[in-house]
Amino acid sequence: MHAEDIHVRQLTGIDPTGGQAAPSLVEQCRAALEQGAQRLEQAGHTMEDVTRVVFLMRDTDGFPACFPLLREAFGAGRPATTLRLVPGFADPATLIEIELMVGPAE
Repeated sequence: MHAEDIHVRQLTGIDPTGGQAAPSLVEQCRAALEQGAQRLEQAGHTMEDVTRVVFLMRDTDGFPACFPLLREAFGAGRPATTLRLVPGFADPATLIEIELMVGPAE
């Protein structure tokens, strides 16, 4: 049982080891979700534990193509979702950034 909130931020489609950006929004979303799952696992959680997800994007065109990835990633979990439009990212190759939050267990 975890009593603290877990915040996993700055999940992008940029490879943290090589700095290469996945070319499409769907591939960047997949990479960001995989990074998030790994970081949550290190904290003893799964993606189904996520209570809130925030998507930061410059442009939402193509975002519906990510929906199957989101259903697969969160499984039975239905986190509250926020979509924020931003003017840009520090790395112009970034198409999406994801933040995951897990609330304390009850």
